[in-house]
Amino acid sequence: AGEVMALLLNILIGGPLIFLATQILWMNLVTDGVTAVALGLEKGEPDQMEHPPRKKDTPILGRGGLLTILALGLYTGLASLWLFLHLLDGNEDLARTAAFTAMVLFEKASVFAFRSLHLPCWRIGFFSNPLLLGALAVTIGAQVAAVYWPPLQALLHTVPLEAGHWGLIAVLVLPILLVPEVLKTLRYVVRRHRLSQAVATA
Repeated sequence: AGEVMALLLNILIGGPLIFLATQILWMNLVTDGVTAVALGLEKGEPDQMEHPPRKKDTPILGRGGLLTILALGLYTGLASLWLFLHLLDGNEDLARTAAFTAMVLFEKASVFAFRSLHLPCWRIGFFSNPLLLGALAVTIGAQVAAVYWPPLQALLHTVPLEAGHWGLIAVLVLPILLVPEVLKTLRYVVRRHRLSQAVATA
């Protein structure tokens, strides 16, 4: 969703390509594929037995899930586009490399938001899926190689990023890590409070 948003908005404002075809393939087939498989092996949620059985006509992805996807897609699309335009005056290749790297890291950070749509990571356990942590390390390492290793630089048309560029990307990544966790923590606390009240009343 973030990639589509960034591409469409960039086309609408008439800017140069924010992502090249090889970069899109890299994001969707290489960096996304590994973490998607690991995320698919996520264990059942600790409070799974507290939920009533799913009805036949209940969609797998409800309104909350769709809103989460749209919100994250909108943020990551706008953030990568802002970064691209912010750096565009200096060097188009540099701006594209930064936006490309930011989008990869946005997608890696958003993995934590989708481990559960209602439980925060501290409730699931940060280390409960070691395959996911390994996949994150591999894909982030692959992206660093894409930025600094000459064969991948030639393939993906990237240029080296400086420390300041990484710092800017890190600042933009931070809300993806913090906002979903804060919202899910608040929802979890309210839900547990209501359950405790219901038990006390019964």
